[in-house]
Amino acid sequence: MKTLLTIASVLVLSAAPALAGQGQVSHSSLAKMGLSGMQVMSDDQGMQIRGLSVAVASGGSIATIHTLGGSATSVNAYYASGSHDASGDAFSVAGTLSVNKYGISATVVGAGGASSAHAN
Repeated sequence: MKTLLTIASVLVLSAAPALAGQGQVSHSSLAKMGLSGMQVMSDDQGMQIRGLSVAVASGGSIATIHTLGGSATSVNAYYASGSHDASGDAFSVAGTLSVNKYGISATVVGAGGASSAHAN
């Protein structure tokens, strides 16, 4: 934990000199990063592109079972996108059924997942 705090402190302190004036990256910092040709855009220019990002969420689930009576697999996937929010979920169920001299036995497994995204 102490090491993690030390690393976080070093990162914060090393990033601080990159900001100049009113939260803008200084020209010398841009030059050190190989970005000396970049120019700071005005707030009006920034307002034209703010909020144009897209939120994307995707994921899936796989349930697989192998027994003496056989095997089964269930696969589900989803993809969701939106201008500000996206979310989705998936649930898979797989099962086997076997009949033997003692009767019938069933084995079932399940898997699931969910994700969401938000874009400003």
